[in-house]
Amino acid sequence: MSLKTKVLSEKLARVTRFDPLIVPDTATVKEALARMRQRQKPVLLICKGKKLVGIFTERDYLMKVAGKAKPGDSIKDYMTPKPVTGRMSKTLGEVIELMDEKGMRNLPIVDAAGAPAAVVTVMSAIQYLADHFPAAVVNRPPHPHVVSAEADGA
Repeated sequence: MSLKTKVLSEKLARVTRFDPLIVPDTATVKEALARMRQRQKPVLLICKGKKLVGIFTERDYLMKVAGKAKPGDSIKDYMTPKPVTGRMSKTLGEVIELMDEKGMRNLPIVDAAGAPAAVVTVMSAIQYLADHFPAAVVNRPPHPHVVSAEADGA
């Protein structure tokens, strides 16, 4: 099995991800933003009890909240309800494919009961791939088909 196949077949349980930042669905926009700022996380999962009911991201803030919301407004009014989720049993390849297909930057990972277990971000997937393929990921020119007429350097 090639390294590429092995890496993309890796189960999420072994892939870089972070513990979810969770707030109850009764939280206000002000409380939610304070938690995101405090923990420096780009995504917030909203739960009713232990079950995931929504997701709120930095992008949601920019597109839905900034200049419109009052601090006391409920986070429920601005979250994305019923978010697409993944499971720890999925592979990195399956998650990347799902995120690409749905145009997602953040994928909540839930357990069998629907409770948040982790979050996979585009950056965490890229970091994992870069750790395994540094030359292909990190050293990639911005426009791979453009070749400089002169050599760089002195």
